[in-house]
This record gives sequence, structure tokens and C-alpha cells, in this order.
Amino acid sequence: MKFKYLIFACFLAVSFVSKGQDSYSMLPSLLPERLLGGFINEEGELQLIVSKDYLVIESQLYFFNEIVVDGDSYNITAVHNFDVKYFSLITRNSDVFLDESYKLTKLRKIIAPNSSVFPKQMQGRWISDNNLIEIWEDSLVYLNETYQLDNLISTAENKYFFILYEGGKYYLSNLEEIQDKAHITIYLEEPLLLQKETFFQRHKTLIIIFLGLLLMFAIFLGIRWKMRTTQKRESIKRKLIETQLRGIRSQMNPHFLFNALSAIQNLINKGHNDKANHYLTEFSLLMRSTLEKTEKGLVPLADEIESIKKYLELEKLRFNFEYNIKVAHCIDMYLTEIPAMLIQPFVENSIIHGLKESDGKKILEIVFNTEGEDLICTIDDNGVGINAAKKGKKKTYQRNGFGIKLAHDRISMINESHKTNSKVVIEDKSMNNKGITGTLVKVSIPLKY
Repeated sequence: MKFKYLIFACFLAVSFVSKGQDSYSMLPSLLPERLLGGFINEEGELQLIVSKDYLVIESQLYFFNEIVVDGDSYNITAVHNFDVKYFSLITRNSDVFLDESYKLTKLRKIIAPNSSVFPKQMQGRWISDNNLIEIWEDSLVYLNETYQLDNLISTAENKYFFILYEGGKYYLSNLEEIQDKAHITIYLEEPLLLQKETFFQRHKTLIIIFLGLLLMFAIFLGIRWKMRTTQKRESIKRKLIETQLRGIRSQMNPHFLFNALSAIQNLINKGHNDKANHYLTEFSLLMRSTLEKTEKGLVPLADEIESIKKYLELEKLRFNFEYNIKVAHCIDMYLTEIPAMLIQPFVENSIIHGLKESDGKKILEIVFNTEGEDLICTIDDNGVGINAAKKGKKKTYQRNGFGIKLAHDRISMINESHKTNSKVVIEDKSMNNKGITGTLVKVSIPLKY
């Protein structure tokens, strides 16, 4: 430290002694305009910046201590902290030379004027791992401190040196290039190497939120498209099943109508014309009801029971039997719906293959009840039983059992169409009790579709 002070004193003494009669001291504010600005060497590198407040020599900022003019030579003593720099600026004709004692460098003044405004491409946010700097039009903000731009010099295209001022101090910085990977070196308390903040870095949070929302929207559209595709496929499938069901019901109706007409024919053959006319009227009503049901998938339970009653009354014309239909109090016959013409084939089978072939008192009981979420219909007869019917008249049973097969097919399609679990269980009562004959049919269908 003492050595530096000694060198500084020697320089001052030499400068004082060396002054001739033509030499004189000059204030920095009186420097000629030709010496103010930025100067580059023959390689195009920035060699010197001269202002009325400071000098920049080879990327180092100095302050004036003394200027001695000796002819065309400006002998300058500059200091930076305790570092002393002695050099001369020599003007010869239009040329300027930097004399550093150990070398002489020819300088060329930068034509572009100095600026106190940052160019547009420099303005914005610059970041490093742990630092952020914001450059505005004429200032720079770092760690909540604002540094004013004092001077900016461009040495080449997109290459800048600039001096910042804050709190009585000057700071030299440079921008090496402005491209996609532009980086800037700021010399404040310590050198900071920063890169220009990209659009993604600046709007990172908003972009992530936007992409998240876009992803959610895409997922929503995908789910919606899948649901619509599934619904469309299910709709087509349901229409196909309904078409098949209508076909089955259309096949059941002639089968049922043939048996009903046979009963009326039996009356006519026996000469009971009045009864035949009466039941022919009943038959016409039943036929109308049956044809209307052909186009319907579901009908109220009350309508189905009414059709069954009309059919049973017609069958009683051919032979004598008793029947009883019971509906549980918990069932609303007008609001509860069942597949049209589903129960009738089982009732018909009980009469033709069970009661008709048996001796003694013939009884048929039809009961509607509920079990959980299902509607249960039981058709109970005391006829010969299904096993005996199959053995006794095998060909007749197979032919007349066509309605049962269609009923089973309908139940399978209804389950597929409505995603239900309808089923039919047919039991020969003699299998559990040898002294009892007859057939018990249990049809289970949902209360709601």
C-alpha cells in the first residue's frame, strides 16, 4: 500500500518537473470534442472511451487525476482505487495515438454517436441461475437498485459497451452479442453473466397453466367424443335389438291368435252361436290390444293383466278350468311397466300342456310380487307337469313350445338392450314332492328400466 502511494507521488513530481513553458494543465471538462467518445484499434477492438468524467482503457474504468497538455500531446494521469495509469493521447492531423510508454497504438474514433438510451433489443429481463436484471429504456434494475445509463457505445453490429451510474459510482458493462443465446456481462459489485430471458421463461407459469387447461380440454373432448361414440354405438345396437324384438313379437302374435280362434271355432262347432258371437267380440278387442302391443317395448302391468284375462276367458270356452290373478299391494299396476306379451306364452303353455292333459279340478294361479328391485311373476298350475308333457306328446309340445322359445329369446335381448338381469326358471313340482303334479314358472324382471 505504501509502495503505491510512493509511485503515485513520484508520478506527480515527475509531471510537475517536466512541465515546460508550453505545457499547461487542463480540466477534463475542457477536453476537445475530437477526444471524447469511443476509440477502436486496427483490429476493431474497443481500446479507449473518453468522457468528461471518466476513462475506459482496455475494459478498465479510470477517473482523471491530471491532464497536462504539451503541444499535440495530452498527458493523462488516471486512477482506479489505488491503481495509477499514466498514458498520453497524441493528435496528429486527423489521427489519434495512444502512447502507453511501452507501446504506441493508432486509434480510430467510432463514428456512431454515444447514446444514453438502451436499444430495443437490449431491453427486457436478463437472468442467470440466481440473478435477475431488468433493463429499461435508460436504466437497469438489480436487487431493487436502479442504475442509470450514463453512456452506451456500439463498437460493431450488436456489440455494446455501456457505463452505469448509481450513488456517485460508475460501473462498466458490455453486451457481447444479441442473438437467441445473447449474454451480457454486468460489472457491479461482482461480474454477472446473464442471458436474455426467453418468452417461455418470462411466461413460464402462464404457459404451464395454459398447457394444463389445454390438456384438460383435450381430455374433456376425448371423453365426450368417446361417450358420444359409445352412445351412438349403443343406440344402433339398441335399435337393432328392438327391431329383432318386434320381429319376435310379430311371430308370437299369429301363434297366440291361432289358439284364440281355435277356441271360438270350438263354440261354433258345438252350436253355441250366442257365446261364439260374444267371445268373437272379446276376441276382436284382444286382437286390437295384441296388435297395438306389437310396436311397444314396454306396457303397463294393468294392460298386460287385462290381455291375459281376455285370453284365459277365451281358453275356458274349450275346456273348464279355474284361474286366479293376484297382484301385491306394493305394486302400482298403472305405473309399473313390463315387456309386452312376455307372460302370455307361459300362461298358454300351462293351459295347453299342463291343465288340458290333466284330470280332476284344473287350477291356474298367476301372482305378481316384488323381490328387492325385481318384479316376480309366478305361473303355477296343477297340470301333468312339464316332464310328463314332454314325454306324452313330444312332437305336439315342441311345436306348441315355439312361444316359450320366443319368450326366452326376448328376455336375452331385453337383458342386452337394457343391461338388466331378467331370467326365467321353470320347475316341475313333482321333482320336490312325489304326490304333487304341475309346473311352476318364475319370471324375474326389473321394476325399472
